Amino acid sequence: MPFKFMREHFGSTYMRLKAIAMILVLVIGIGVFVSIYALQNNWLSGFDPGNRYPSERLDYMGVIYVNQSDIYAYNEGYSETDSCPWGFIHNGLDYFFNNNSEVIAAAPGYVEQVSWRLNSDTTLNMYNIFVVIQFNTSIKLQYTFEPFTHVEDDQYRQLEMLEVQEGTWVQKGDVIARFLYVEEGAHIHWGVTMNNEWIDPEPFFSISDHAEILSLINSYHPGWSISYLTP
Repeated sequence: MPFKFMREHFGSTYMRLKAIAMILVLVIGIGVFVSIYALQNNWLSGFDPGNRYPSERLDYMGVIYVNQSDIYAYNEGYSETDSCPWGFIHNGLDYFFNNNSEVIAAAPGYVEQVSWRLNSDTTLNMYNIFVVIQFNTSIKLQYTFEPFTHVEDDQYRQLEMLEVQEGTWVQKGDVIARFLYVEEGAHIHWGVTMNNEWIDPEPFFSISDHAEILSLINSYHPGWSISYLTP
């Protein structure tokens, strides 16, 4: 009797555990499938531009200034190598704006972030303001306002000159802000990220805007390119 009881008891327990394991495998499998499908269809990211603009691809991006006269210098572009005119790796384009010039959206998107930071390791360019605009689930454009100042009040002056706030939408060409120039070197460091990694922005420009940015660059540095990639 004891052996029969043990056989029947553990046999039924094994069957129950086997059934539970099969159910868990099924649930996990369904969960993985749903997660993949959700990522592909923007469910989990929560990002959906609706009918505002097509977000499948970005091949019509523009510059972030209204007129070339708004820019007083251009010193660095995008480089993945130090074999470039400025001699070091640089993950974006630096637009040197005149004071109070309009800064416009290079592409449409959702204003995901407006923030600022204190650079404690410098005595000049201490306060930076960030505007991050999400284009689709993987591509974002970041505008870093660097007024070149050590005065905390200048940070708040630049923040007051912003025309956008988190949770709003912009179209290409919309005014993001007016730029605060405090000291020589003031500029906006602008770039494109894909899955939170900085990438070459050049392929995203429209034909006309590509010609425009090259025109600006070459007006200061004849022969320079927008990007210098790893050989």
